[in-house]
Amino acid sequence: MLYSTDASVFEIVPKKVITPRNKAALIEAIGDAVSQNCPITLRAGGTSLGGQAIGSGLIIDVSKHLTQILDYQPQQGIAWVEPGVIQDDLNAFVAADGLVFAPDTSTSNRAMIGGMIGNNSCGSYSVYYGTTREHIEAVEVVLADGSTACFEPLSAQALEAKRSLASLEGDIYRQLFALLDEYGEAILANAPDASIIRRNTGYALDVLLRDYQPFNPHGKPFNLAPLICGSEGTLCAVSAAKVKLVPRPVFRQLLCAHFDSIASALSLVPALLSFNPAAIELIDKATLDGTLHNLAQKQNRFWIEGDPQAVLVIELFDQQAEALATRLADNQAWLLSRGAYAAPIIAPQDSARVWSLRKAGLGLLMGKRTRKKAVAVIEDAAVPVASLADFYADVQALMAEFKVNAVYYGHASVGVIHIRPELDLAQASDRAVFESLARAFSQLVKRYRGALSGEHGDGRIRAPFLREQVGDRVYQAWQTLKRAFDPQGVFNPGVILGEQSISVHHRADRQPKVKLTTGFDWRGDISLMDAVEKCNGAGACRKSSGLMCPSYQVTREEAYSTRGRSSLLRHALTEPNPISALSQPDLQQALALCLACKACKTECPASVDMARLKAEVLYQTKTSGRQAWLFRNQQRVMAWSSRYSHWVNRLQRWSLVKRLLGIDIRRDLPAIAPVSLQTLWQSQRLQLSSQQASHSGLVVWVLCDLYSQYQEPTVGLAVLSSLTRLGLEVRPIYLMHSPRALISQGLLAEAKAALIEIHGWLRQVQPEHYIVGIEPSEVLVWRDEARDLLPKNTRLFAEVKVKLYEELVLDLAKQGALPPLLPLKRKVWLHVHCHQKSLADARDVHEVLRLIPGLQIESIASGCCGMAGDFGYKQYDVSLKIAQQALLPAIEATDKSDWIVATGVSCRSQIDDLTQRQALHVAQVVERALSGAPQEE
Repeated sequence: MLYSTDASVFEIVPKKVITPRNKAALIEAIGDAVSQNCPITLRAGGTSLGGQAIGSGLIIDVSKHLTQILDYQPQQGIAWVEPGVIQDDLNAFVAADGLVFAPDTSTSNRAMIGGMIGNNSCGSYSVYYGTTREHIEAVEVVLADGSTACFEPLSAQALEAKRSLASLEGDIYRQLFALLDEYGEAILANAPDASIIRRNTGYALDVLLRDYQPFNPHGKPFNLAPLICGSEGTLCAVSAAKVKLVPRPVFRQLLCAHFDSIASALSLVPALLSFNPAAIELIDKATLDGTLHNLAQKQNRFWIEGDPQAVLVIELFDQQAEALATRLADNQAWLLSRGAYAAPIIAPQDSARVWSLRKAGLGLLMGKRTRKKAVAVIEDAAVPVASLADFYADVQALMAEFKVNAVYYGHASVGVIHIRPELDLAQASDRAVFESLARAFSQLVKRYRGALSGEHGDGRIRAPFLREQVGDRVYQAWQTLKRAFDPQGVFNPGVILGEQSISVHHRADRQPKVKLTTGFDWRGDISLMDAVEKCNGAGACRKSSGLMCPSYQVTREEAYSTRGRSSLLRHALTEPNPISALSQPDLQQALALCLACKACKTECPASVDMARLKAEVLYQTKTSGRQAWLFRNQQRVMAWSSRYSHWVNRLQRWSLVKRLLGIDIRRDLPAIAPVSLQTLWQSQRLQLSSQQASHSGLVVWVLCDLYSQYQEPTVGLAVLSSLTRLGLEVRPIYLMHSPRALISQGLLAEAKAALIEIHGWLRQVQPEHYIVGIEPSEVLVWRDEARDLLPKNTRLFAEVKVKLYEELVLDLAKQGALPPLLPLKRKVWLHVHCHQKSLADARDVHEVLRLIPGLQIESIASGCCGMAGDFGYKQYDVSLKIAQQALLPAIEATDKSDWIVATGVSCRSQIDDLTQRQALHVAQVVERALSGAPQEE
């Protein structure tokens, strides 16, 4: 099931999946499959929108092991790479030499070179740089008989030698030249308009005829690599590629033209090309509106003025800063004089935020709270730029005829507008519209001599319409080409050349048969199934760095990505016995490796919340046993342990005890403090109150979580003490349960009861009072899961507004209510809890520390620390690998006198356990700046 879908509408379950470790294993796998006449589908990132990364036979996933940069020659501007190398990773590798692999896909942080070759991918800069085809010099391939070949530029003598080979490779050259001689005139007459930069319709025989010797005497030396680009794995398997690298632009900048209609925006595109732009991207209102509800993209809307119906994002490159500034100003004035109501020029340091919003478009559209999704079916046509506005008007008329809403975005500079009709493919009526609309759209594209695929490939979604596009004669030439390369038809059958209806093998065919009584209220996502179906396969969770899916980053296992877990959940929820399916070991193991870090809720464009889905599954499968008892009785156990802390701390280090608790024997559990926070506070609060010269009159209720009470009472004490020194009347509430821990274990009924209990304690809170928490993951429950656990009819979920400690301090600073803070001359290294990064503003911690004179603050560019509650105690190896990605190397590079600040108790435990360095809570730093405590502490 993990490999039965990609980012298309289709689902096809393969017979077998392998992840070859090297080129030899790839060759062996292909040879074995050919000998058994088994269909072969090569798969890289699996983000194909046309269904070309799925198949019924053998799936060969190159993304896990075939990820090496084999050779790099910066002086020549070339690199040899394996097909699983991620585009952004390659660009990071060559950045120090000022080079870049130019095709810039919207999925660049997980798109792999092999997939980019298969689809002839490109991106926003194709008007400037062209497509992948222009940047691949050679490819090493495995042919359909298991033999290998290298397709590279050939001199006339070398070409003749290839044609004389007594092998499948020789047959390919001989048959290719024969068919080009026979069908060449028809191929050129029926190919998409030559002005279209992005044309992936069928096989690129027209490119060979136009641009390469001997067909063009002035062309480039003959090379089969351009033909492999865009062949979608139907001709051979790419084992390595020689990529061309180009210099990065010296200066670059954006301006964003706002329009009252898409038509008025598109009408200007042909004339805009005279400004020599590097990119002109269209974003429509539907996509812009989608960013309003995405936590990550809301912050990237800073440049939007008013409520535009369409925006053109225009980027210019230049070698000179002054020349670039002049061109931007001229372009801006021109746009404002021709219908744009605003055209702000974006500061260079903010460009990435604009592009982030643009690239998130697909996922945002698929994450909308509706069963009518913006589906990929007619989204990939390219037409001559001069015809773009007319083509758009005809498309609008077509949508009106079918009574379908659509969203529009894409690469206006090269005549590609991604058009996505909103359909519910689970409904028979919309399924009928789906196919009829695709057929009508194909006829429209042909009238403009466009390319039915301008970027995403033909796949299975456009294959049935290609004969109509080019005619029987050219289609016959393609079939002859396919037989020359692949006599048995084993490479990706049904892709490019296929007649099967596009209304079969849909993932929407799989629908729930049983309605479950859920622990969470899923109506905000329509239903539990709809929450899972927000995952559209775009694979943003498969990037190699960042916050999302830390377990995938260190294992490269599809099952440990948000997409993989969603695929398994979708399958389980549509089984006749979903509870039994949810209990299966494969799914349970995939979820066990989910750290519930919440990054997917923010970084996934569709806001898939795997942490919540994991908790629901645990609830459905009835968490039981020792661990469930411990979490249900956590306060009782901790209080007892504190009373006998000396013996408990010795006991919990015994291997037998660890095994009974499911803890890895290499881990030490956090020590239980001999004195609880409540006892500590009772002994110190009178002394603090007597020292307090004045009182602000502000009251703060502090939710003291179990960890601050029994494991880290000094942290809790720093929070209570610092708030008192800040002039607040502190009223601690000593919690009896951990809602976060209960949720993480799937004990949702108990978590709901705990939240209601806490709310009961807070009835005496006045509107002008503050409520603050200590542990971020506990505080942020109130902004997240509590809303779908507490009964909505009592409005409990809306009444409790719990602040993070940092948020309260910043509030006081804005009111001018902070007393003087003493200088602390230290360097501070800051790691922020992953829930804060996802559900709050991680910059708040940095801003609080900046209030203290003398501190030099460095933020550690880390994702999740790898501990994540009890995860790190059970999954030691994965936890360690996650920490080793960024957090541990950063700490190892610090000076012993530097302070490390980590906002979460799990983070501090991880740092203490793996580095023997003691990390501080931000309150401990603030307390020192208020009290003048020795800095050595």
